[in-house]
Amino acid sequence: MKWYWYIICVILVLLGVFCGIQLYKEVKAESYVNGSIDISNKFSQESFKYTNTSVVFYHDIYDETDTYIFEADCLKVDDFNGLTNTYQVVLNDYILLESEINAGSIFTNVNLDFYDTYGEIIKSVDMQISIKFLSDKTQLTLATTGNENVSFLEQYFSNNGIRLYVNEIL
Repeated sequence: MKWYWYIICVILVLLGVFCGIQLYKEVKAESYVNGSIDISNKFSQESFKYTNTSVVFYHDIYDETDTYIFEADCLKVDDFNGLTNTYQVVLNDYILLESEINAGSIFTNVNLDFYDTYGEIIKSVDMQISIKFLSDKTQLTLATTGNENVSFLEQYFSNNGIRLYVNEIL
């Protein structure tokens, strides 16, 4: 065998090793994350949040009306200003469009329809939501009238929980 055949054999062996390593790297490829991905809504900022698994309404025995109330004291919100900022109120992933937003409070009326298995409305319940941003706390009040309305609302919040958000639109 001539001397240049040895050089060709060495080159072919090195080329085979190099191709084998590249093939191994491609077959054994792993995924990795370099840095982090920040997925957040840049157009709104959460100002107030209340979540709970259930709501229990109570009736004041000294109240002559048939009004039932749920009250919760939450942490204070420092920078709420309904006069200069724009806010949206979201209850269980539904945006409440008819909200009255003042300098330090939010009032809204929610109409919830309850359907039977045939798709017909069996009960329509009105609930008033009041959020007051006080200097030391935030006071949330839910109110409705009638014992039957209370049973429907309590069952709804027992099944779905309550998620109430106030988002500032930036």
